[in-house]
Amino acid sequence: MLNQLKRLFWRKPKPTNVIFIGIDYLCFSLARALLDGNKQSEHTIEITAFIDDEPWNNRTQVHGSTVYSPSEISALVRKHDVKLIIQIQGESISIADNIWEGIFKTKAKLITLETGQDIKTMQTIVYQAL
Repeated sequence: MLNQLKRLFWRKPKPTNVIFIGIDYLCFSLARALLDGNKQSEHTIEITAFIDDEPWNNRTQVHGSTVYSPSEISALVRKHDVKLIIQIQGESISIADNIWEGIFKTKAKLITLETGQDIKTMQTIVYQAL
């Protein structure tokens, strides 16, 4: 009976807002794995945005999240209380130093994943960073 009451009143913690820098295959695959993992994980993740510097991708949707230009990232971090920014090594998106300075003044963490890692390893690293 106690277990039934716990399940009734237990709430999952608020999802952690993350931003992906890039929309290449690895970012897309990792984002999908993290969203699929929300069902089993104690840490739920909500993808606030993807960042890409190609103008034709601006304001498109990837996994239900909007793609923004790099100039908007610091405002998105503050507005949505983003806790984690994920980038994959080798992503060639150019973000100006003054934008990085604005990001680093917030509490958001930046993690850089290596391209040689498999998706499961990347997923584990992201969960550890939360």
